[in-house]
Order: sequence, then C-alpha cells, then structure tokens
Amino acid sequence: MEKKVSGDSERLNSLLSKVLQEITHKMGSGIAFDQLLDSFFDSLGVLIPFDRMGIALLEEGGERIRLVWVRSKLPVDSLPKNYSSLLVSSSLRAIIETGKPRIINDLEEYARLHPTSESTKLILKDKILSSLTCPLRANDHAIGVVFFSSRFKHTYDESHVNVFTPMADELSVIVEQARLKNLFAQIEKRDKAFAKVLHDLRSPLNIIEGYLDLASSEDWYDSLPADVKDICGILKRNANSMVALLNELSDHKEKESFITAFPKEIDLYEFCKELVSSGKILCRSKEIEFTASIASDLPDRCFCDHNLIRRVVENLFSNAVKFSLRKTRVDFSVWVQQARLHFSVADQGQGIRNDDLPKLFTEFGKTRTLPSEGEHSTGLGLSIAKAIVEQHGGQIYASSEFGHGSTFTFWIPITQ
Repeated sequence: MEKKVSGDSERLNSLLSKVLQEITHKMGSGIAFDQLLDSFFDSLGVLIPFDRMGIALLEEGGERIRLVWVRSKLPVDSLPKNYSSLLVSSSLRAIIETGKPRIINDLEEYARLHPTSESTKLILKDKILSSLTCPLRANDHAIGVVFFSSRFKHTYDESHVNVFTPMADELSVIVEQARLKNLFAQIEKRDKAFAKVLHDLRSPLNIIEGYLDLASSEDWYDSLPADVKDICGILKRNANSMVALLNELSDHKEKESFITAFPKEIDLYEFCKELVSSGKILCRSKEIEFTASIASDLPDRCFCDHNLIRRVVENLFSNAVKFSLRKTRVDFSVWVQQARLHFSVADQGQGIRNDDLPKLFTEFGKTRTLPSEGEHSTGLGLSIAKAIVEQHGGQIYASSEFGHGSTFTFWIPITQ
C-alpha cells in the first residue's frame, strides 16, 4: 500500500513538474494572455478535475471583483466573462482576506444555506455542482481568485489544493503581467486621445490669434471705433489664455511621462543675461520694475539642463507678474553657497495665506490668491518646476507674507 501511495505521489510530482516547465516556457515565448490561460486549462485537467475554470480580479481599489476569463466544457450562459459584484457582499471576501482556498462540494446545498448568493444561483444554472476557489497573489498582495468547477458533486478535497499551490505563483505572474499590459494599453490610448484633443484645440486658437495679430498690424485698425478695438483686445487676451492653458496641460502630460533632464556644461554668465532679459520683458506688460542681483563670485560655468532651468525661472517670473499689481517691483537674484547655485524671484504682490502654502508645488494646487488682472492660472506650473528642480538633485521652496508679496527660491548643484 505504501509503495502505491509513493508511486502515485511520484507520478503526480512528475506531471506537475512537466506542466510548470511547459507554462514557464510559454510565458518566456511571449504568447498572449488568453493563450497562456488556455494552456493552463488544457494542462491542468490531468492534475485537477474540472469542467470549467475561471479567473476573477479585484478592481476599484479592491471594492469589486470581476470575472475576466472563463473557459468551460459546458455552455457558459448565466455566469459569463465580465460578471462582477461588490466584494463586501461576496463570500469571496474571506478567501481574499485569509489567503485560504475554499471547497464547496454541494452547490445546491450551499444555495439553500445562502439564498442571497446571486453568483451561486447563476453557476447552478450553468449546471455546475461543486467548486474549488483559490486565491491569487502578486507582490504579497491579493489580486483575485481562480475557480475550478465541476458538474459533479463532491469532486474536490485537500489533495487538489496541494496540487494547485505550487502553480499559484505561476498563474499569479501571468495574470499580473496581463493586467499591467492592459493598463499600459489603456494609458497609451488615453494619451493619444489627449494629444489629439490638444492638437484639435490649438489649431483654431492659433488661427484666431493669427488673424487678430494681422488685423492689429493693418493701417485701417487704428481707425476702428474704440469699442471695436476693445472687443478685439478681449478676444486676443482670451485666445492667449486658452493657448497658455493648453501649453500647461501639455507640460502636465510631459511631467506625467517623467521630465528627464539632460545636463551639460553651460556659460553661467550668458545664461543669467538671458534670464534677466526675459524677466524685463515679462514685467513690462504691467509696468513692473525689474531688478537683478547677480553675484560677482559666480563660477564661469555650471552643469544643468539650461532649457529646463530657464523654464523654471520664467515660470517664477510669470507668476510674480501675474499675481502682482501694476507699477510694483520684482527682484531676481542669483548666488552661490556651499557648491549650490541659488535662484530667487521676489515680488511685491498680494502674498499667500499661511494655510495655502502647502498647496504650492502640488498638481493643480491653486491658492485663494487670484491673479491681479484676471489672468489664467491652472496651478500646474509650480508642480512642473518642482519636478524639474528635483531632476537636477535640487530643492524649491517659498516664503510669503500675506498682503506683502512672496519669494520663491530654488537651488541646484553647480557640478554634476
């Protein structure tokens, strides 16, 4: 008798080893998710008796579970793929939380004891009478369950649980890879749709801007009535605001895709001259005085992605102008301290309330301080600036006194 048990165990282990080798090989070959699961369905029949096999995954933060794959030797009419239910009202919750498999060897009796179980009623309609349900885990977290179902009662026992356990990790990897692949496909589809919308919105706005610019440059424009010119000015400002919004949304998508800095050695003096020129031009639109204090002991050269750092500084200039009143002042400073290159932009604007300061540098983090002349603001610029500075290994921060202005400062290492 002992020899027979030993022989059966050896045969089972041999079959299991072959199944795992076959599945591992197919995983490495990159075949599709459904094909891999079909391979499981075809191979496991010699190890676990079943007429139907299904996989259900958690979604909506673990609040709902959905049947994502099913294959059966019987017609699947009542409990098909994509059937879902809330986990809180499902008996599967205990399997997910404990990580322990469940055997129900008489689903008719189970239905009598649990008359509110909708899925049990449906599976009985598909002529299934017993089931083995096992948890699936990936990275030490529950991701769903796998069902083995039979048209006969009393099909399963602990030996079948022991057979499935060595294969649970393989199946979990397959399921998790498929889930991630599907997620990336959805993200790619969303990003393409987003890019198309941006493009479709930019085109008519660029045309409107172009015609308004053309009109204002014509000789006859000066002879137009004042109210007509005012309308053109309003159209121009709103078109500019919409273009700025689209640019910031585009920047936000770039940030989501991970802004990558490509530092190189630059002429620091020339770079600061370019920044000062930009600041003067931006401040001119609201008759704001612009002052620059560039330390005399700056090194001749520094290491950074000058295009990205320019974007940060010009965003700080733009914000200083946007939130300042006319005929105030903006101060720009650059200095070196402890091998760090510091940039600072201070304004005499409205300032920021203390309880609003934590919102800065967060995505869409708007404060209660509004642009002084109704300019558009999405709250994206500072979060993008933070991502750029951190890409350089630096830090950005702000100080403010409500009613007296704000100062934004960041630093980056001088060398790589």
